[in-house]
This record gives sequence, structure tokens and C-alpha cells, in this order.
Amino acid sequence: MSIESPFRRWLNAIRPIPSTTKYTKAELAQKRKQKKLLLGTFAVILIAVGGWYVYTYISSAPQRARAVLDQGMAQMSPGKYADAIPFFNRAISIYPEFADAYLYRGISEHLLQQVESALIDLDKAAELNPSLVRAYDERGRIYEEKGDTAKAIEQFSKSIQTKPSTDAYYARALAYEKLGEHQKALPDFDNAIVEMRDSPYAYRARALAKEALGDTQGAQEDRATARGIDHRR
Repeated sequence: MSIESPFRRWLNAIRPIPSTTKYTKAELAQKRKQKKLLLGTFAVILIAVGGWYVYTYISSAPQRARAVLDQGMAQMSPGKYADAIPFFNRAISIYPEFADAYLYRGISEHLLQQVESALIDLDKAAELNPSLVRAYDERGRIYEEKGDTAKAIEQFSKSIQTKPSTDAYYARALAYEKLGEHQKALPDFDNAIVEMRDSPYAYRARALAKEALGDTQGAQEDRATARGIDHRR
């Protein structure tokens, strides 16, 4: 005995009843059932198509937000930072979990001297993506400008712990120097100079730290290296 498929049963259920001048009560009842079945089928199809569209639209949010973010980043040039912010706002409205959009909105706000708003956005960026080192670096610069060197060091340290970078090492070294903590500044200068061998200002900054620690010869050598770089240029 063969098993009838669900689709075959559905086709049989909606098979038209032969037209007559007068339907019996049973035939009329069958026609009503067929109508309900067809309406129910169309409703299921519409719901399925709508659900697929909604799912596709929602799942594409990161890509759509990235495209808008790229438009905003293209606006980030002197005198146009305010023009970039609406794009970052839109990217966030499309995809509220988009850490990069908060990051670049925070950077733009910082450049526009909107410091408190910038800190809020940078905090959100770091919360959404703890590996986003630029958020820590930018917060460190803001705290430096506010005169809170200890907090700046805290942010640069988070950046280095997440992913060591020359910029973070150098920024933290300068911050340590402001606090007179030359012993802590020195290894950061060393790490920065590994990638900044052609930067005379890095050697001059390290020379000051060495001099403060009593290493006169080391300070003289760093200053000589800086002069040599300047001469080659």
C-alpha cells in the first residue's frame, strides 16, 4: 500500500468540484473547506516569504552599516568632521552593536572638541569590542588633554595589553615622564624606538629620561643619534 504524500493530499483536497446548476449541501461544505485551505496556504506562503525577507534584511545589517561607515570615514578631513557624524549616526541606527561606528564617531567628536560625548562613544566602542585598541589610545589622548595623566596611562596600558603598538608605548612613555616616573618611561621608549629608529624626537625624549636617571653617557648617545638623523634628512 503506497503512502500518499502531503502535497498529493493537498492537491486532492483543492481539486475543483464539477460545476453543476445546483450543489448539494455536502458539495457546498467541501467548497468552503477548499476555500479555507487555499486561503490558509496563501497565508503560510506570505508569512514564509515575509519572514525570509525580514531575516535577510536583519542579517545584512552589519554589511549595510559598514557601507555607511565607509561613507562617513571618507568625510573625515579637516573642516569636515561634523559632516561625517551623520553617517556614523546612521550606521549605528542600522546596526547598534557596531563598535567601529562608535569609535569613529568618538574620534570625530574629539576632533570637534566634544570631549564628553567622545568619551561616551569610545567607552561604548571598547565595551562592544574589547580588542579595539584605538578606542583605548583615543581615550588616553583625551585624558592627557584633560590633565589626568594617571587615567591616560591606564588607557595606554590597556591598549598595550590588548595589542602592543609603537604609538601606545611612546604615548605611555611621555605620560610617565610627565609624572617624573623615568624608570617606567625608559622601557616604553625602548620598545617604541624599535619601530621609530628614524624619529629623532623619540631619541631626544629617551635622552631626557636617561639623564634624569643619571645615565649621562646614554643621554649623550641618544642626542647624537638624533642629530645624525636630522643631518641625514
